[in-house]
Amino acid sequence: MSGQLPLHIGLLWHSCFSENLGVGALSVANANLIGKAAEKAGRRPVFHLMGVRGAFDYSHEIAYENHFENIGYKALANPFSALHRQLGRCDIVFDIGGGDSFSDIYAARRFWLIIGSKIAAMRGGGPLVFSPQTIGPFHTALARHAAVGVMNLASTIFARDEKSFGILQELGMAAKSSLTTDVAFALPFDAAADKEARDLANGPIKAGLNVSALLYRRDIAASDRIALSVDYPALVDSLLGRLLDNPRIEVHLVPHVLAAATPYEDDYAVAEALKARFPKAILPSRFSGPSEAKSYIAGLDLFAGSRMHSTIAAISSGTAVVPLGYSRKFSGLFGSLGYGWNADLTSDSDAEVLARFDAALSDIPAIRAEAVAANAEAQRRLADYTAFLDRVIGDLARRDV
Repeated sequence: MSGQLPLHIGLLWHSCFSENLGVGALSVANANLIGKAAEKAGRRPVFHLMGVRGAFDYSHEIAYENHFENIGYKALANPFSALHRQLGRCDIVFDIGGGDSFSDIYAARRFWLIIGSKIAAMRGGGPLVFSPQTIGPFHTALARHAAVGVMNLASTIFARDEKSFGILQELGMAAKSSLTTDVAFALPFDAAADKEARDLANGPIKAGLNVSALLYRRDIAASDRIALSVDYPALVDSLLGRLLDNPRIEVHLVPHVLAAATPYEDDYAVAEALKARFPKAILPSRFSGPSEAKSYIAGLDLFAGSRMHSTIAAISSGTAVVPLGYSRKFSGLFGSLGYGWNADLTSDSDAEVLARFDAALSDIPAIRAEAVAANAEAQRRLADYTAFLDRVIGDLARRDV
């Protein structure tokens, strides 16, 4: 590829340094999908990732040359910053909004940074594409007005679920919008060699639980609009107690956000505290990247989690899963795929969530079959996005020659 003309591709709100392995899964998967399209067009992709810098570096999971620039208010406000220079180099920009950050569900500072970055991307001169993501919800008239404004700047918008697609239609964006699914369904992983041969009726069962620090540590969480109907710490204790009381079940704690510097986000710190209270539970070492996390989850028989991309890792690797959702993005995504095992922590009671989990535990093979079917639907939907990438990158490559 060294002799081919480069195609400079911006990846806005992507990061291979993020402690949130969900953001990492989106970044790696989207870059590799776009990179394949560039290769088909006879160009050498050079990726310029722009997002939040964390303590990790799994940029090697992207199969192509890539560079990173941190996004912050100071860099955004300075038209001569490295961020703006990087945007100016891009032939096209794909904005994934961190998956679910194009919404005012989180802190206002985060939302307005998202809005400002989209405006800056358009000032760079290249087309702006919204890669598959959750659209909304937008709770205030001001947020809706700002969202419509920046969406008018985009050439194409992809929703990863029907509810998001419906919001796009309501906001007058139907003509430029398409429905697909989450790109993390394309994240590579290593399959467990012995999984198919396990005797789940009589033998040991590997069960995993992802506990979200964002939900567990509501006492120190940043301001947001998340309102739970369950007592999340008590629910976690009940799930662990149920699992560990069964001698056939091997319990794995699976952190998916590894933010040691941010206690209200750090799943690993919460998992360590749970491990101290439930010593029979297994806690792996910190994962080095999203593919390693997905490979670990792929080796489990049953999984439950509140970080959405940990549950996507389960479904897309053939693992039975009970998503423990706290926002519309869960029900929207999994409902779109026909997967009906989502538990809604904003409307269900503790008892209802436990009953759903017990039902899944009683027939893991059947739940796994549903996960496999949902993954097949996800791959079918993702093909629509990859076909778009082939077209838009191909057209861009021909124009630039």
